[in-house]
Amino acid sequence: MTKVVLFGDSLTAGVFEGHPTGIFTELLHDKFPDVEFINRGVPGDQSRNACKRLRNDVLSEAPDLVVIFFGTNDVSSKEVFLANYHNNLAYMLSSIGPNKGLLITPGLTGPTRQNLRPLDKVEQYAKETLAVAEEFSVPVLDWFDYTKDQDPKVLLQADDLHYSKKAYRELTEQLTPLLKAKLAELG
Repeated sequence: MTKVVLFGDSLTAGVFEGHPTGIFTELLHDKFPDVEFINRGVPGDQSRNACKRLRNDVLSEAPDLVVIFFGTNDVSSKEVFLANYHNNLAYMLSSIGPNKGLLITPGLTGPTRQNLRPLDKVEQYAKETLAVAEEFSVPVLDWFDYTKDQDPKVLLQADDLHYSKKAYRELTEQLTPLLKAKLAELG
């Protein structure tokens, strides 16, 4: 059975009403019933911490594919700068093997989160994700571009940060063709 690790922060973990849930994993499994999805989303995680847990949480699973979804917490960090974020994603892809990677850009944040996660800064991190994808020739979902003009009240929970059920359904729909192509490539 093909094994896909979902590697990211609370958005990957499917945090809903303050607690990690299986929403993201379950929606993907519904689309790909013959694929084993292993969720390695850690609430509050940043790409720098993810590099430290890469071996235990991802490589130890011997995945066929890794979906990497970071950036939202990196944006608000005083310790992670754009160049660090780029290097962290590059390190992950180099360690995993670029032929096994798929990236997702950070997405929309709501009005009450603009002090720490302003959309113009989120967009910079999204563009950096796209640059890393191009550098490594890996598929990337530009989730920021898809969400930037949508209503945060529809895509986000009341905390203006974590995704609504609708957002997870849309994220899954947007990710499906990329996953389908990448899984077909793996044979």
